[in-house]
Amino acid sequence: MTMKRIVIGTAGHVDHGKTSLIKAMTGVDCDRLKEEKQRGLTIELGFTFLDLPSGTRVGVVDVPGHVKFIRHMLSGASGIDLVLLVVAADEGVMPQTVEHIQICGLLGIERGIVVLTKTDMVDDDLLQLAKSDIQDFVSKTFLRDAPIVPVSSVTGEGLDELRRTIDGQLSDLSERKLDRIPVLPVDRVFTIKGFGTVVTGTMKQGFFQEEQEVEVQPAGLKARVRNIQVYGEDVDKAFAGTRTAINLQGLATDDIARGQWVVPAGSIGPTLVLDARIDLLDDPGKSMVKVHIGTAEVMAEMNVRVADGVTVARMRLKEPVVACFGDRFIIRTVSPARTVAGGTVLNPSPARRFSEDIVQDLLDPARARQLRGVIKDAGLRGISKGALAAAFAESAASLDKALGELMTTGQVVRFDPNNDLYVFDEYLKSLVGLMVQRVSGHHEANPSSPGISREHLRSSLKGSIDQKLFHKALTELIRKGVIEEEGPSIRMKGFAPSLGNALEGVGEKVYLKLLKSGLEPPKVQEIAEHLRMGTRQMEEVLGFLTRQGRLTKISDDLYLPVETVSDLKEKVRNFIIEHQSLTPGDMKIIGGVSRKFAIPYLEYLDRTHFTVRVGDARRLGSGK
Repeated sequence: MTMKRIVIGTAGHVDHGKTSLIKAMTGVDCDRLKEEKQRGLTIELGFTFLDLPSGTRVGVVDVPGHVKFIRHMLSGASGIDLVLLVVAADEGVMPQTVEHIQICGLLGIERGIVVLTKTDMVDDDLLQLAKSDIQDFVSKTFLRDAPIVPVSSVTGEGLDELRRTIDGQLSDLSERKLDRIPVLPVDRVFTIKGFGTVVTGTMKQGFFQEEQEVEVQPAGLKARVRNIQVYGEDVDKAFAGTRTAINLQGLATDDIARGQWVVPAGSIGPTLVLDARIDLLDDPGKSMVKVHIGTAEVMAEMNVRVADGVTVARMRLKEPVVACFGDRFIIRTVSPARTVAGGTVLNPSPARRFSEDIVQDLLDPARARQLRGVIKDAGLRGISKGALAAAFAESAASLDKALGELMTTGQVVRFDPNNDLYVFDEYLKSLVGLMVQRVSGHHEANPSSPGISREHLRSSLKGSIDQKLFHKALTELIRKGVIEEEGPSIRMKGFAPSLGNALEGVGEKVYLKLLKSGLEPPKVQEIAEHLRMGTRQMEEVLGFLTRQGRLTKISDDLYLPVETVSDLKEKVRNFIIEHQSLTPGDMKIIGGVSRKFAIPYLEYLDRTHFTVRVGDARRLGSGK
């Protein structure tokens, strides 16, 4: 028996014989629930497998047809590669026939077979009429070229032909990719005695293996794969396109629900916002809609717009889901409940405002353009290769070619090779230009300042900017000789601080006044009043003279010429050498000052480690 990693599924109106058909073909009754037996209709999803004449085994999903259980049908249809559209010969096309085929088309299912059931209940004339009506109906759908196979689940007529037809349809049907991040959307959760929690679903892509560390998202719960079954048989690995049951160690059944994803630990996380391409069947209105994605069902607000002739939307979800680029979903209204649209995820976690240029990149079939769109959306935060891999549900290595193309052509820059962080090149150039503007603007507004600090420069830039990207831009500007950095200050190359025209000549007056005042200088406000200036202007002058090395700031309100400070230190040093220590009273004597000056001087000397306080006295410290 060979395994074809393909899943086929039923679709069609209630009571048209979907479950009976699967039972007749496989021997398995997919109606396992007591209520299903009592009511004679399928409520939940049913699963089994089918062995074909070629010796190929494929998975089978049986979906409910009743309108009340459309959400369950959607859960099953999301994992189908080939659909069996079941139409009863005695009733023909019915409302759920129409809706189911619309849903399959919106989910991107491209291959199918029309199965005309209950042929034992009609004569040849009615059978031909039903067949003609079906041909007319499917001519407007993706099943326009699909074979129509009449069968009877009661007599068995046509079942062998149907098996052969399925075989033929699968021969050139591509299997799902195995080199992508493994994903299992959960459609059932239950407990097996002696094993614990088991989840089932259709492997969307990649493969899981025993003992693998996984997460159940969006809950973020960690677990380990204890055991794997595919079609009821124990296996070491479960591959994309197979109906799979995974025994999860470390989780209870109450921890997991339909709609969640099993993914490798640390690979793909949840989202509350999606940007998507929308295929409208009808106007969804302005109220909340239901979004069916994977096996999940969640309420959402949908902001629809047209971008370059394509309908797109930003979906704001009321609960987190897991989604990746290219994932299909269905949109239904709440009341009345009806299918109004389908969609394809373009960006599973947009960071910026809706942007048409980004959408156009994401709509492009080329992977490099799609990556560029996601990198653009990340803005100046940048985005890691791991985050890009999660967005596309691909391995990081599989993105290397497209990322290399973007970097070679200068569209994208890798600014942190260690962590593989990327930014759109035009955004980096804009950042560099903005940084130059901010530094120049600082000089213009503060001509006496030696420059702007790193942190002040970064905070002056709008938006969230990755620190490593900021450093790269700054380093590039320094390398090109546009700006220079000295100590804590960043300035334009060649910039020399000055007091500017308005304060020209004031600095010398202030310096001379302080020099003449000795160790009892006037306070800042007093100097300002003396020169008929504002306090803020005076502080700017004093700061400029301090940075020039002409003044020393003793305290917020006290400045001394450096010469005066040097003389004071020499007196203190000589005194301590001779007397072993210095008290506040000694400072008053040697400086010829009052206590209001003596204490600030002692605190300054302590702060600069010229002296060390021992009790109430001072001794010489390590400072100069």
